[in-house]
Amino acid sequence: MVHTFSAWFPVHSSSASPRSSARFARLLLALLLPTLAGLHAGAQEPAEPRPAANPASIDSGTAAAPELPAPVQPPRVAFHYELDAYYSNVGADIALTDADEPNGGHLEETEVYRRLFNDAFQPRLFLLEASVNPMPVLGTWYKRKHPDGYDSYDVGSAGGNNFNLIDAVTAGFQEPWAISAFLGSSMKFRREGEDEKQSNRGYMGYLLSCGTQHIHNNVLIDDDWCELEWKLKGERTFREEELSWSFRVGLKEHGNPDIRDLFYIGLRRTNLSYTSKLLTFLNNANVEFLTEFARDDGQVMRQQIIFGRNFPLPRYRVALALDVGLIYENSRKYSGRLADSDADELTFVFRPNIKF
Repeated sequence: MVHTFSAWFPVHSSSASPRSSARFARLLLALLLPTLAGLHAGAQEPAEPRPAANPASIDSGTAAAPELPAPVQPPRVAFHYELDAYYSNVGADIALTDADEPNGGHLEETEVYRRLFNDAFQPRLFLLEASVNPMPVLGTWYKRKHPDGYDSYDVGSAGGNNFNLIDAVTAGFQEPWAISAFLGSSMKFRREGEDEKQSNRGYMGYLLSCGTQHIHNNVLIDDDWCELEWKLKGERTFREEELSWSFRVGLKEHGNPDIRDLFYIGLRRTNLSYTSKLLTFLNNANVEFLTEFARDDGQVMRQQIIFGRNFPLPRYRVALALDVGLIYENSRKYSGRLADSDADELTFVFRPNIKF
């Protein structure tokens, strides 16, 4: 669980007009067809015949070997949750096959990615999830309820951009909440002597997410949005090391006509190790990149670059963490009633954390 030092914090609402999403539906169907075909092919495979009993062993007077108990099948539905200051969620994992979920507890990171990719076109898991971003939501509330107090956190300006401390702490999330559905491959991470955690999983496949609100400059805007992405995501947490990652590419459709539709590519990787050397490059490092392009002309609409470092304190089993970065947002991303020539194009990101 991650605890954050900050605790404050946009909400103006503009009406959204519905937009035809036929193109988006056709794209969704085109991307899902190969996966559905793989599911169908797997369902058509004949079951292996069971060996017939040997009559001689029945007629003989020798005692038959005791039957072994049937193997215990893993539950078809498992629930999980995650509590975090920036991203909290609850969900259900629904197994699509009776096959055992592969265990990657001792695999190298690159081997985990390779095996998930190889299994992605014959999915074993369907996942439903509801998520909320608490700190960004708190930022929208504070700006709406206490605008003067919000402005008092301005800490300077440069190049026509005002830097606000609350913006810095809550930036990086464009939706307050989402409902998501995932279809793809999965892998559990378990080691002997470690407690098994439902959240210790890796996933690769299709993710469809939808919501009804958008965050811009700590202001809530009505927007029936939907996005479809191909995603590799996972979390591997053990006593001496924690690793999480997310690599994604996708399309985003906005119901609000004043927000441009996008395609994007993003990656995020965080690592906390209590045994590695402090200055090892990838160990104890946090990295996050996101680039959004306008779907109509390919112009860059948003560029998000965040770097961070974890400073473990093994004696206390905690770590101090600090992420810093910049977010560039093209003013042409918004038009009509949302156009604001005075809006800041640059936002400074500053996230101090304590990790347990």
